[in-house]
Amino acid sequence: MLAYSAGMLYVEINGAAPSIADLHRVAVVNYGHFTSMQVRENRVRGLDLHLRRLDDASKELFTATPGTDRVRSLLRQALDHGPGDVSARISVFARSGDISVPTPDVDLAVMVSLSDPVPETPQTPWSVCSIPYLRESAHLKHAATMGLIRARRAARSQGFDDAVFIGPDGLILEGSIWNLGLWDGETVTWPQGPKLPGVTEQLLTMGLHRIGVRTRTRPVVAQDLAHYQAAFASYSWCPAQPLASLDDVSFANPPAAFTMLEKAWDSVPWETV
Repeated sequence: MLAYSAGMLYVEINGAAPSIADLHRVAVVNYGHFTSMQVRENRVRGLDLHLRRLDDASKELFTATPGTDRVRSLLRQALDHGPGDVSARISVFARSGDISVPTPDVDLAVMVSLSDPVPETPQTPWSVCSIPYLRESAHLKHAATMGLIRARRAARSQGFDDAVFIGPDGLILEGSIWNLGLWDGETVTWPQGPKLPGVTEQLLTMGLHRIGVRTRTRPVVAQDLAHYQAAFASYSWCPAQPLASLDDVSFANPPAAFTMLEKAWDSVPWETV
């Protein structure tokens, strides 16, 4: 088990210890995609959605796929070497060859990384700011993360906790590594536009419908924010992290709204890997 200062780290590529050549390929070729999830007692919420995300993105980026059965098997194998509760990241990349040549004959590799689990408990409400930015191929959870990291750094240099991206047309899109949810007292709204359809967002939407709460996806601009009582970030670490403010708009965040979100999330079933 490889170790780093924050705790445990275990990595396998195609079910084996990574070679220097494999790690060099991952480090210098910024073309691939991944998904991240929390594992508890070898179970995952939305595992089928994570596997489908990897399959769809592989077809789009590589015209090939490692196969969901293989990916699931490799995750299960890696979990046998670690504790039952971990944070897992599954990455897909081309192990060799010229990836600028579009061909289905590609040597796809699956890297499974396990690290310390992250509690789903929300942190102190975040203050976030808007930054003009549109991720390339925003519907994919791809490895090209420089832009979003620069946005987060810019936000934090101004004293904020994180950044929300605004597109060139003024639409509020998504957070740096999370989806934005808004509550008006009756309905949860997810901003519409070029963004990543997060697995946690999808699962929380299903859970809200299960408990009888309406959701919608619609365009949101800055002028709309004052109409919402609560705002939250939704991602693999936390389904509903409260936002205290976005730019100069503050949110009341009534406790009942987050009790509702917690109830919806608790209704999402676990799947055994």
